[in-house]
Amino acid sequence: MTTHSKKMSDDAQRAHDYLLQLGKLTVDFAHVERVPLYGPDRPESDVEHSFHLAISAIEIAANYHPELDVGLVAQFSLVHDLPEVHVGDVPTFDISEEDRAKKEADEKAATARLLTELPPHLAGLLERYEEQVEPEARFVRFIDKLLPAIIHATVSEPNKKMFKEKYSMHTLEQIEKGDPARIAYLKKMFPEFDFIHTVRALVVQSSREQIYGHKST
Repeated sequence: MTTHSKKMSDDAQRAHDYLLQLGKLTVDFAHVERVPLYGPDRPESDVEHSFHLAISAIEIAANYHPELDVGLVAQFSLVHDLPEVHVGDVPTFDISEEDRAKKEADEKAATARLLTELPPHLAGLLERYEEQVEPEARFVRFIDKLLPAIIHATVSEPNKKMFKEKYSMHTLEQIEKGDPARIAYLKKMFPEFDFIHTVRALVVQSSREQIYGHKST
């Protein structure tokens, strides 16, 4: 066997191993359930959420943030929640500071573990995303915050029931009580994306119109 043939054979075996590894990761990731519902008793999976984020972030970046690398936006979208394959999804709606700190610590540990398990390109992407330095990574993290409200607006009746059962929130007024804190948190976290803050307000309004039948105040 020539040196070239040997290298090709070794590379093909490595690619084969990566593909089987990523197949298992995808199956496991698809079993991670989130809080938003796609139907009665049908929770969204992390795979579905990541696809939704990718197509949404790509479109918004391409149309309204041409300074961003759309390809990098897509890649960050697909890897952004991969640590949840080890730690699961913890919703941040109405979360306490103590629970938020625990969530962040658990996800940091899961990320460190996953970085030793992923193939090299994906490991590098996840590490860059978690650093939250590149504007594309920060953009993806902010767009991610909009997606639950979009699902609530799209599949309104099951999610109205979910708010009652999971959060004991039966009225629009109960949900709106936490708005100032949520808005302040996001403004502090993403001060550079004024346009996305405006879009988020419209998304939240649409969600509440669909669930409660009238606009939030």
